[in-house]
Amino acid sequence: MNICTRIATLEDVEIISSMYQDFFAFHAGLQPTYYRKAKAGEYPANTIKSKTADIIIAQECENIAGFLHVLEDKSPPYDSVVPHNFAVIMDLFVLPLYRNKGVGATLINAAKKWIRKRNLNHLEINVLAENENAIRLYANEGFQPVSHTLKCPIIKETEAQP
Repeated sequence: MNICTRIATLEDVEIISSMYQDFFAFHAGLQPTYYRKAKAGEYPANTIKSKTADIIIAQECENIAGFLHVLEDKSPPYDSVVPHNFAVIMDLFVLPLYRNKGVGATLINAAKKWIRKRNLNHLEINVLAENENAIRLYANEGFQPVSHTLKCPIIKETEAQP
């Protein structure tokens, strides 16, 4: 399979929005307590217009196989934090037909090139704990755990039983 990558343009907003609906539905299926199905809205167009973010498209011939949203970020300005300028993968989605065929890795490698051009220090991503295939992909691409986000549900007094 010959997969190419390119930076999305405003002409891609409709297809990206459609894929985002699948992306949101996928996450809602993994964690329905925290995520729900949604429409992409203006999100793709705003990202494409941004000077500090891009959506990278993976395609085979004329068929779009997936996308990756990457943006620049930096560490907070605290004395206790070593300053870094880095990039964050906000979203990565591959259409089911193209999964397990190297598309995700191709998108990550395109993001790595994107950050090298911007002279950034590293690349980060947050992933749902239930998304085992994604965790495996990221580990294979050199990502290592740095921290864990933990949630503790609190029952409101109005919901508590007497």
